[in-house]
Amino acid sequence: MPRIFPLCLFLFALALAACTEASTPTTEPAATPTATLAIAQTCVDPAAFVTFVVNVHDTVHVDESAATILHLADIFERHGVHGDFYLTGPMVQLYSEQHPEVIDRLKSSGMTISYHVRPPHPLYAGFDSQLKRLSDSQLAQTLRDYETYGLDLRTGGLDRSRPGGYAAVAAALGTNPVTAAAPNGDQRIKDAALRNYAAMGAKMTILYHETGTKPEKPFEYVDGLLVRPSDFSITRWPMPGTTSKGDKDPFWWNFMSSPHAAEYNPAAKLQAEMANWEYGRPAFVTSLIHENNFYRSGAEAWTLSYFADTEKATPLSPPYDLNARDASKPRSQADQDAIWAAYEQLVATAAEQYRVVTSADIVALAAASPAGQVASACAVLGPK
Repeated sequence: MPRIFPLCLFLFALALAACTEASTPTTEPAATPTATLAIAQTCVDPAAFVTFVVNVHDTVHVDESAATILHLADIFERHGVHGDFYLTGPMVQLYSEQHPEVIDRLKSSGMTISYHVRPPHPLYAGFDSQLKRLSDSQLAQTLRDYETYGLDLRTGGLDRSRPGGYAAVAAALGTNPVTAAAPNGDQRIKDAALRNYAAMGAKMTILYHETGTKPEKPFEYVDGLLVRPSDFSITRWPMPGTTSKGDKDPFWWNFMSSPHAAEYNPAAKLQAEMANWEYGRPAFVTSLIHENNFYRSGAEAWTLSYFADTEKATPLSPPYDLNARDASKPRSQADQDAIWAAYEQLVATAAEQYRVVTSADIVALAAASPAGQVASACAVLGPK
């Protein structure tokens, strides 16, 4: 019995050790983040940054405008990219009242929100006579008021009973619009407006719509705002060998149902322009379109409410006739389908071959870029 007890005790200890070893979790070496490494290895900085700018301003055909914005959101989501939607205060009010689903979709889909103005906003050239008469301090306050309160489309005055302008867009979309433009040729007015936008939260502005970026200096600032870079645009161009203008307005979407559709295919134009890009940095490309371009042709529907002519050469004086003749014409369904097909092809090409960015992405790139250079998109924005 004395010999058996130690043996049993020894066997019990062995069993306990084995049990403890089996039940104690082992600490494995940290797993190599193979997925992360694979992504890092496949992230290549692009030859071009393409921004899809959608200017939204059709206060007359609100139903069609709303449907177009939702369709655009579908296209961008389908290709895993974001669009840059430039909204006006009146459009946000109309969407909020008649099509709140548009506001909800823009927010939930993560699209970038920017801001612009249209007549009769006094910042728009030709409607600025009252601003020119103001002192600097009065000018600053008036511009702030027009970006805080509602714009009366009939009188061009303020409706202080409701929010409007930049502040209303920011409140409705839950974010400060990234880009804000001041379409005015008076430098004093423009500078005051840009300083106001910067104070309200904007980060970027527009000095040129389609081209103008210096190859050696892609990022420039004015009045505290980054200037939207654009080396070239996929928006309009003359027929090869011509300089068509006027009634043959060379916006690509006006040719999709014509015999010249191939010459105005936007995806083909993007590839052709990139084949000629010869600078040592990625190109900044702007694809600009207005939502009404998908379903109407000609001048904007509201043109004759604010101008005496469809060329917008002669601004009218208030009160404005909001029931003036519609200056636009409806496109046929076949024409609309052709425009949509070409636009989606452009989005798909940009998403597959280049890097689709919005103004928010460009602001981040600029902040991280040394002078005269463009920072790595992989390092700043991550893999696409």
